[in-house]
Amino acid sequence: MKRKIVVIVALAAVCMLCVSFAACGDKNEYSGGYMSCLKSDAKLGEIVMLGAHDAGTVGQDDSACTQHSDFGKMLDAGVRYFDCRVTDVYGEPSFVHGNTNSIFWPSKEHLTLAEACDDIVAFVAEYPSEVIVLDFQHTWDATEDKVIAILEQKLGAVALDKSLAAVPSEVTLGQMREWGKNVVIVYRTPEKCEQKDFLYEREEYLQSEYNSGIHSISENKYEEKYPLLIAEWDKYIAGKSEGKLFVLQSQITASGWLAEAEAKFRPIANDWLAGLEKAENADKLAAINIVMRDFVADDDIGSERASDEVFKIVVKLNAAKGLVDPELQETLFEGENIA
Repeated sequence: MKRKIVVIVALAAVCMLCVSFAACGDKNEYSGGYMSCLKSDAKLGEIVMLGAHDAGTVGQDDSACTQHSDFGKMLDAGVRYFDCRVTDVYGEPSFVHGNTNSIFWPSKEHLTLAEACDDIVAFVAEYPSEVIVLDFQHTWDATEDKVIAILEQKLGAVALDKSLAAVPSEVTLGQMREWGKNVVIVYRTPEKCEQKDFLYEREEYLQSEYNSGIHSISENKYEEKYPLLIAEWDKYIAGKSEGKLFVLQSQITASGWLAEAEAKFRPIANDWLAGLEKAENADKLAAINIVMRDFVADDDIGSERASDEVFKIVVKLNAAKGLVDPELQETLFEGENIA
């Protein structure tokens, strides 16, 4: 009888290991479940994550669209942080780039908050090892109560709350997995955060610096502005506060040519990010947390570099920080997963 029990336990362990390896298997499966290869004691504030700037702008006009993919596709591509800006569009809380876009809404193509939440719920059900951060830095009109109601209804069961973790940057992957709480919601309005345990006040728990004068780049000035932007990132990192999630805004503000600007800038930005593995950049590596970019899941913007390159760099940085489970590291980097 004891032998049977031992065999059953051993088989169960093998099956669990296979599940973890499957998450690190082929390219799509890997980017979907890559956090399964990170240590359970890794804190949310130290993990390197790929983020999507203006995450819900798929389907909008070229002046406002910074992502060509919905939440489901971005999650599959390895995105774990979403910059959320929501207002009322045709009676439904939906994603926009800025509220002034409302006078230019020609159709009902805006991604709704409910649709994004459904994608998230489906994703964490398939990949329970993964953790997602939603950053609601803008809500407009009389939308807040609607937004919070949707978040509570759709994500309440999987959202971390203050009764479990007072400071989200300090919670570990292992704790979130044990609790079945895969989503952290950071919200802009302090009063609303006081009313709801699953909303973490943005100003208190998240740092996200943005210098519009440096990030804004016109088409005929990009070559002279890019070095200034890189230098600004160094300043952002040097000014990181303790006890907060840290978002590095590494996107460009380029009105009218967003996709072309990202295509030009992608090689420069990726090379800078990959350089954080160098010994002389140890302090920057320790500080880096969330890397926010435009068009994070898109190869069709004319860039010479694939969209998944930045994701691969993000995974390598986690390994450089010692956050990858040693037993899974060889599997993590084998084959073409992270070349």
